[in-house]
Amino acid sequence: MKAITSIYRAMLLGLAMTSAAALAYHSEMNPNVIEVQPGDTVKVGRIPGTIYLRSQNDPDDLIWDRLPMYRVGLYAAPPVHQSVNLRFEPEQAFEAKHMYFQVARSDERFYLRLRWKDGTEDRATTVDDFRDGVAVQFALEGADTSYMMGSGPDKPVNIWYWRSDREQIEDLAAGGYGSTTRLPEQAIDGAGAWVAEEIQQDSEWHVVMSRPLKVKGEHQVDLERKQIPMVFAVWEGHHNQRDGDKRVTPNWILLDNSY
Repeated sequence: MKAITSIYRAMLLGLAMTSAAALAYHSEMNPNVIEVQPGDTVKVGRIPGTIYLRSQNDPDDLIWDRLPMYRVGLYAAPPVHQSVNLRFEPEQAFEAKHMYFQVARSDERFYLRLRWKDGTEDRATTVDDFRDGVAVQFALEGADTSYMMGSGPDKPVNIWYWRSDREQIEDLAAGGYGSTTRLPEQAIDGAGAWVAEEIQQDSEWHVVMSRPLKVKGEHQVDLERKQIPMVFAVWEGHHNQRDGDKRVTPNWILLDNSY
């Protein structure tokens, strides 16, 4: 376990040292995508009240063509439980999986659109098969909260969790590993679609999550705060990923929600 932790720390140091080079390279490859590193600040876009989505959570609505697209690397989450440690492959800790995301709000709702490559559409959960999934996690008490499921009851997180075997998104809270709880108020809506490409490995999941700006209940992220810490997680069923075996943003991205 200590060896794996050392590898993960080295990976984070390498991310910091190579961020400038990654930004320059990606700008040449696709100037319409903005490279984001953990710790960066991303501006929340605005959807004018005169513009309406084709449907509330349409992942391919034309409005997304008018909003900035960001990209961030996701890396193997550090193993926090023996069952995950048994499946952890240290060489994968340095391999980035890229999440493309857009974030915006209207006068009444907050929206996230997520895209990532996945060559297989995994929707079943059986003894030998595992579903695909994605989650967005928000710190409720500031960026000094652990991005690994929160820092205890005093520094919890709100999690929006989409799973490919269901047609809804779960609204969850956690205050540390093993404490994930489904909230009484399920305020999140969303939709997902797997988009097949001629080259299989270029196929993608497209997922939209949205929530009213104002909702009732505890442990719901305040979407009218000026700064909101956010991270992502992805599970790929064909890699047998589940529970703590996942890829994550290795620190918070800060959403700038000010006008």
